[in-house]
Amino acid sequence: MNISISYNWLKEYIKTNKSAYDFAKTFSLHSMTIDRIHENKNAWKNVITVKIISIEKHPNADKLRLATIDTGKEKVKVVCGAPNIEAGQIVPLVKEGGEVVGADGKSFIVKKANIRGVESSGMICSCRELGLGDDHTGIYILPENTKIGELLEKVLSPGDSVFEIEVTSNRPDAMSIIGLAREAFAVFKTGFSYKESKPDIKISKSVDVKKYQLSVKVVDKALCPRYQAIVMTGVTIGPSPLWMQSRLMQSGIRPINNLVDITNYVLLEYGQPMHVFDYDKLEGKEIIVRHAKEGEKILALDGNTYPLGNDNLVIAGAKLPVAVAGVMGGVLSAVSNTTTTIVFESANFNPVTVRKTSRKLHLMSESSNLFEKGLSPQGTAPALLRAIELAQKFAGGVVASKIFDTYDKKNVLRKIKIHPKAIENYLGIALKVNAIKKDLQLLGFSVSGNSALTVAVPWWRQNDIVISEDIIEEVARIYGYHKLPIVLPSGEIPLRADDKNNYWINEYKDALLSIGFTEIYSYSMVSKKILERLFIPSDSCLKVANPLNEDMEYMRPTLLSGVLDAIALNQENFETIKIFEISRVYKPRENDLPDELPRLIGALSGQEDLFARVKGVIDYLFKKYNISGVKYLSQQSVEESPVWGRGLFQDIIHNNKTIGRFGIINKKVLNSFGIKKDVAVFDMDFSYIIKAGSMAKTYTPPPAFPQIIRDLALVVGPNVVWKDIEESISRFHPLVNEVQYLSTYAGKELDGKKSLALRIIFQSEERTLKSSETDDIISELMVKLEERFGARLR
Repeated sequence: MNISISYNWLKEYIKTNKSAYDFAKTFSLHSMTIDRIHENKNAWKNVITVKIISIEKHPNADKLRLATIDTGKEKVKVVCGAPNIEAGQIVPLVKEGGEVVGADGKSFIVKKANIRGVESSGMICSCRELGLGDDHTGIYILPENTKIGELLEKVLSPGDSVFEIEVTSNRPDAMSIIGLAREAFAVFKTGFSYKESKPDIKISKSVDVKKYQLSVKVVDKALCPRYQAIVMTGVTIGPSPLWMQSRLMQSGIRPINNLVDITNYVLLEYGQPMHVFDYDKLEGKEIIVRHAKEGEKILALDGNTYPLGNDNLVIAGAKLPVAVAGVMGGVLSAVSNTTTTIVFESANFNPVTVRKTSRKLHLMSESSNLFEKGLSPQGTAPALLRAIELAQKFAGGVVASKIFDTYDKKNVLRKIKIHPKAIENYLGIALKVNAIKKDLQLLGFSVSGNSALTVAVPWWRQNDIVISEDIIEEVARIYGYHKLPIVLPSGEIPLRADDKNNYWINEYKDALLSIGFTEIYSYSMVSKKILERLFIPSDSCLKVANPLNEDMEYMRPTLLSGVLDAIALNQENFETIKIFEISRVYKPRENDLPDELPRLIGALSGQEDLFARVKGVIDYLFKKYNISGVKYLSQQSVEESPVWGRGLFQDIIHNNKTIGRFGIINKKVLNSFGIKKDVAVFDMDFSYIIKAGSMAKTYTPPPAFPQIIRDLALVVGPNVVWKDIEESISRFHPLVNEVQYLSTYAGKELDGKKSLALRIIFQSEERTLKSSETDDIISELMVKLEERFGARLR
């Protein structure tokens, strides 16, 4: 996950004179990677604050307007297309010669321009053009009390560099200014100036405590280990300081008002999400952290209404939910311009619960992104104190209640023992014990001992520092991976035993690729909807305990969904599709781990005579890998199978064991996947066929005498199955060498019957056959087939 952080803000906590580039280069070698540096040092050249006096329509363009601007020294005309400008607003103006950022991310010099016949003296800017974030929906509106005619760099913070930093998901502590400052302190070994906020948290003497009662209750502490809250009154809603707005925008957060901005500012500074409620809107003056009730809904701050269920954790008043815990607040309790009394929330929520709720509601936020990575309950207190401090300073609030705190656990730090020799064995270099201890202490660890070290893990690293190898990693990266000696491996390379499974996987892949198939990789997890499309009961499948989302709720019981999804996705781009996959399916077992069964599946679409083609692929594979004695048991009936088409699938039998199936997929299934053409599929037990097969090359001499081939079309009743026809013909005469199924046809002219197209191959090992002989055999055969099946030639 990437975060954007102001370098100037970071330098408030870490002493360094390094340029942004030098800082980023060294920091990236030892800690998080700084992917990009956005330099804003020259972006505010000739940018001043101005007031819009009046607005009129552009005479030659419907979408443009002409604004009269007061610069403090003169009045000028500026053409603007932003939808949010109004008379009386204070806005930033780039004068002639100033520099702004264009839509392509590159800066350009502003010049006087003639826009559709009207001269424009400068440019009114959005946040993106000022390098203050990505918002380009309208002009950046400055507070009403902003003095006009001032350079913007005096009004806002001076020119800055913004780091775009890649933070790995196991390090939520580093997704904040203070967390990154701790890292920089260890990397550069310079001063770290963080001090915990100590605001006045005594209830103000001017406050009538009885007027500001609050009840806080957590129903399930496993899902909400800690909930802190405080009531403050006498607050005034207004804009936050411009320096705060600037820092929020540089981090991609839109300023709203002083109280909301304070919670977002604390989130960026401390890495602890917070929320603010309007006290007067809290029903019953209660805060209850509970499961949502089935059927409840909430109108969230993003303007959308979300249905809630029992698996969602919410913050509620006496009756109704006022926030989705860890994700987003609700409109019902939101602060507004008339708010005078607030409740600050600083809480810790179970990461799995937050992630499930966020994915289920398709609602993500800065808060949910942090909570789902796992935060420490000890992070709530310092963040709340900082919010109180900022509210007292910039919103005029006074404390009206005690700090409510549901946390009742002792703070016990994890201790890990490690020997310096173990570090040497891993890194290949002997580091001095004092150097190891110093680097760990700079990162916030407490270290005792010399020959054997006992390392106490700080509260903000409890989730990712668990074993001794984690400690070694910390030592290695602060020392510098780039400093470790490069030593090539010596001695004999150990030989690995051949992996037969991999050998056969590669063999079958090569075989299928050689006949035009393409390999696919599909997800191992599927949704309940997919199972329903394939008529598979969800209760017979392995359910994922913590699915990423509802599309990945079950481990797949079949590979069929993967190939059908792939065909649906690619059918518009390819006339013919031939794909395969070799992978595992999952079958649950009671009181045991599930079976993971390897399968081979292939699918064809966009060709004629798919049934014969897919059977030909199977025959090719069995012949190539010497699997003989395979039989195909027809499953032909009038009624359709839930997945397979009517009368168009066969079981694959070997040694009286069903090892797979092939055939045409049911039209209803294809329609549910959005597939427009017929699809033929073969699906086989891969572990069985690799055991049954071999790569032995055997020579079979070609027949000494020619074959005679006869193709027939038999009209039979709808319930006659191919297997019975095949067996009757094969056993009828010794000169019948092979019987092949070709196709099935059922048309109106057959009066409810069907036509089976088949091929009979006659062969003698002693002489050349005559056509008259085979004709006689067929005549006798038809008498037999008519007697047994009522068959006739079509």
